[in-house]
Amino acid sequence: MQPSRSVVGKLGRLVVVSVLIALTLGSATSLWLEVRRYGEQKRESLLAVAHAFAAASAEAVVRQDRDAIFEAVRAIGRLPGITHVTVADRDGTLLEEAGSGVRLLGDLVLDETTPLSVAAILSSRTVVVGVPVRHRGVEVGRLELTSETGDLWGRLLVVLAFGLGAAVVASVIGLAIAWRLQRAITRPLLTLSATMSRVREAHDYDEACPVESDDEIGQLALGFNAMLGEIRRRDARLAQHRERLEMEVEDRTRDLVLAKDAAERASSAKSDFLATMSHEIRTPMNGMLVMAELLAAGDLPERQRRYAEVIARSGQSLLAIINDILDFAKVEAGKLELEAVPVDLGEAAETVVTLFGERAAGKGLDLAAAIDPALPRIVGDPVRLTQVIANLVNNALKFTETGHVLVRVATAGERVTIRVEDTGIGIPQEKLATIFSAFSQADQSTTRRYGGTGLGLSIVQRLVAAMGGDIRVESVLGEGSCFTVELPCIAVTDNVPTAPRLEAPRTAVVAAAGSATRAALSLGLVAAGFDVAEPGDAGPDVDWIVDADTLLRAGRPAGARRVLALSPIGERAGEEARARGLADALLRRPLAPSEWTLALARLVDGTPFPREERARDGVASALPRFGGARVLVADDSAVNREVACEALSRLGIAARTVANGREALDAIVAGGLDLVLMDGSMPELDGFEATRLARAHEARTGSARTPIVALTAHVVGAGADAWREAGMDGVLHKPFSLAALAQTLGAHLEASEPASPSAGAAPAPPPEAPAADEAPAADQAPAPEALLDEDVVAGIAEMAQTTGAGFLRRILGLYLEHAPPALAELAASVADGAEPARVASAAHALKSMSLNVGASALAARLAAIEAAARETGTLPDADRLGALAPLLDETIAALRVRLGADEPQRAGAEAVAAAG
Repeated sequence: MQPSRSVVGKLGRLVVVSVLIALTLGSATSLWLEVRRYGEQKRESLLAVAHAFAAASAEAVVRQDRDAIFEAVRAIGRLPGITHVTVADRDGTLLEEAGSGVRLLGDLVLDETTPLSVAAILSSRTVVVGVPVRHRGVEVGRLELTSETGDLWGRLLVVLAFGLGAAVVASVIGLAIAWRLQRAITRPLLTLSATMSRVREAHDYDEACPVESDDEIGQLALGFNAMLGEIRRRDARLAQHRERLEMEVEDRTRDLVLAKDAAERASSAKSDFLATMSHEIRTPMNGMLVMAELLAAGDLPERQRRYAEVIARSGQSLLAIINDILDFAKVEAGKLELEAVPVDLGEAAETVVTLFGERAAGKGLDLAAAIDPALPRIVGDPVRLTQVIANLVNNALKFTETGHVLVRVATAGERVTIRVEDTGIGIPQEKLATIFSAFSQADQSTTRRYGGTGLGLSIVQRLVAAMGGDIRVESVLGEGSCFTVELPCIAVTDNVPTAPRLEAPRTAVVAAAGSATRAALSLGLVAAGFDVAEPGDAGPDVDWIVDADTLLRAGRPAGARRVLALSPIGERAGEEARARGLADALLRRPLAPSEWTLALARLVDGTPFPREERARDGVASALPRFGGARVLVADDSAVNREVACEALSRLGIAARTVANGREALDAIVAGGLDLVLMDGSMPELDGFEATRLARAHEARTGSARTPIVALTAHVVGAGADAWREAGMDGVLHKPFSLAALAQTLGAHLEASEPASPSAGAAPAPPPEAPAADEAPAADQAPAPEALLDEDVVAGIAEMAQTTGAGFLRRILGLYLEHAPPALAELAASVADGAEPARVASAAHALKSMSLNVGASALAARLAAIEAAARETGTLPDADRLGALAPLLDETIAALRVRLGADEPQRAGAEAVAAAG
């Protein structure tokens, strides 16, 4: 229904309903009054007639004259409206009656004292009036008249007719008035409604409703127009704000894009810097660490051997710091990838304990690992799990001066728990929340006193979180700390060993110094069914575990069943105790869980202990040998090739070498190689592309796959995963140790002579960290005023004493052979106006080999040229470039004097002249 019809219809219905309600109420009132008036009139007329006839018949009633009474009654019955008449004496005896009707018990009685009831009158068809019959004032009988009420409904119909007529007239008048009013009231409303409809449909807020009056409807129209005006002003403001907002969003988006690009460039620059930094730092360390190991393994006096060992340990410490920084960078950049392979946590803990055993012994600390015998192999990343344990143990040893460090590994339901307890300085409670933050320690005095980067615990926390575990720490200041790592335990069910256990309990005594070692030994004994007793409570037929020096002083315990002697690695007390029959077998300190498990199994089943042979001295004797293996070293740096070949020779391998990827590819295609150590960055064809071509050739011809291992210094940056993408079989990061090289070879070659098992643990390979291909950065070079770096020259001379003069001649000869052409290449690049990148590469090549032979002044100038070319694209001028040739000649002359070489002195000038 339309709004206009709705308003008019509602107004008309309102008028009609109002009139009808009013008339209904009026008619009902009129009917009620009419019925009441009828009842009063009926009672008055009937009472008058009854009194008249009662007086006329009084004498007859006294005489009991029925005939006279009948005449009187018959006269009354002829009156209109009276249907029945009765006369009775004073006792109620009926004397006479007349009429055509009968009296009903429910007839309405209208005596003089009876109140009138409209409902009773309407519901009764007849009414009765009774009066006493008196004779001379004495009541002698009673007369009753019965009359019909039929004439009442006629009177009521007349009233209703008048009421209906009035209703019709009133409705007509009301509708006329409503029609008149709606023109004045509803027309403005209809206009307003139409305007609102147009605004709603067209969203045109410029519309306005005409104001036709100044009453409430006019005020409503004015209010509507004012609302439209506010909407127009609001839309204008919104449009302006939207325009400004679009500009602001565009500006902010541009700022965000710039900030994002800057952040990405900064992140990329940081990654490149880390890769370059490690690349530059690790190249000289490659030669230093390998040569330090070779030097320590040589025939040196004791003091010089210790010096070489200090060099090796210091290098490992430096690598650990670099690894911490770069691991942290990897985690922050989201580049950390975890393996999911079966892991023996007990073996990982043993590796760490063995690795840090010498350090703990040097501080007089008891270091041990207590492994739950029920510990299963789990799925995880062995390298990262070992790193977690190593960092926690390293942290504990750093802050512990006396007492012990104990590693506990156990299972707890679906979790595996690693706990590292120490008796160190402890951590204040207010500092516990910050120790896992990067670059933070308890306070600055801790950093000054104990050193470190403050990254170890932060890396551990992030590694544990990446493995889906958590780490927490409990500590009491001055008493020690306990770090607890909980990891998901996804057990591997293959080849699960059964822990040895006694059929009947037996007693064992642990008389070992150090609470950590005692705890580890006691845990294994109790799990195997032993009762662990104190030395003073021991009886006969008891197994003993005693320190070797105690056995040498006090002798074999009386009544001992079997005796195990504890002796630190490298000390002869244990071997002497066994040789003298004081001990049946030896256990090394720090306690190796695998060695203890084998010894415990022999204690349980009673089998004899095997005889041990004295370990051969030296690191190389503990390494496997690969005699007859055909290995190719592909590296464009002659110094790097020399270092790799010397290291391989210690493993029984006479290696072939090539200087670029093209030659390496030809050698692989020709066949006959067991392994290739391939550098990544080489001229003509880099190692990665050479590997791709070799793999394509193998697939095309169906020839056997040649193992190729990347020999690279890249662990972060673009080249970090290039070896895997190229199809190589593994990676050996520079600098590498002999143990790491042996481990890499062992993964692909079969050893002709295995490592000596009795020689103790070989030095662990350094953790993987970024490295460089060739030389340190410019800021790593010695001061430019020093022509030669005396430390480097002295180191070369000392290595020559170990490996022979031939090594010295080869190293120096290689430099004298390659430095002049490198200078010529640099001069030619500048003269040709080559790209700055080419000039920087040429300067870098000569700088790298110069640093390796100690030519510090020349390296410093080349570093400045390289930096200018790389960073600003600036090429050296003629004066700056020309000064390099005499400096090279002066350097060669100084090297001849210091190292006794016989090569010509004018190589630099000739090289520049040739390029000119």
